[in-house]
Amino acid sequence: MPEGDAARRKLNWDWLLWWRIDQAELDKQVTEYDNLSFLQSMRGISVVCLAVSLSITATLAGFGALGLDASAYIDSAIMAVLALFIYFGHRWANISAMVLWTAEKVLTLVDGLGPTHVGSGLFFGQFLWWAAYMHAFYFSFRIEQKRRTIARAAPAQP
Repeated sequence: MPEGDAARRKLNWDWLLWWRIDQAELDKQVTEYDNLSFLQSMRGISVVCLAVSLSITATLAGFGALGLDASAYIDSAIMAVLALFIYFGHRWANISAMVLWTAEKVLTLVDGLGPTHVGSGLFFGQFLWWAAYMHAFYFSFRIEQKRRTIARAAPAQP
């Protein structure tokens, strides 16, 4: 596949097909782990995703919008803790974020955002939102997993 086609494919589908990870980008993220800026690293992007979501959730709960109550603050606190641990490179935090994010999207569709009706637009929007975040969380998980594999394979330094 020519390089231009690969770049176009990446721009179009990698965030939607969240389980597809570009090996070259994975290698770059691992080798330049400590040198990438916050918004260039997938762990940084994962933290931003959680920060955006917790900000929206807390703001909507503060205004009492969409039928959100005080339990939304607990959800926001959980996202903040996960963001912190993702930033520090914990694989379990990435897995937890994927589980939490999936559960939230499923519950949103089942509950229909409180008093509102679940339409096809909401379903499609929630799916796109879910896929974009899942790509960030999964990519970050794969980076941490590869870093751990490399660290285990490396001989111990005296």
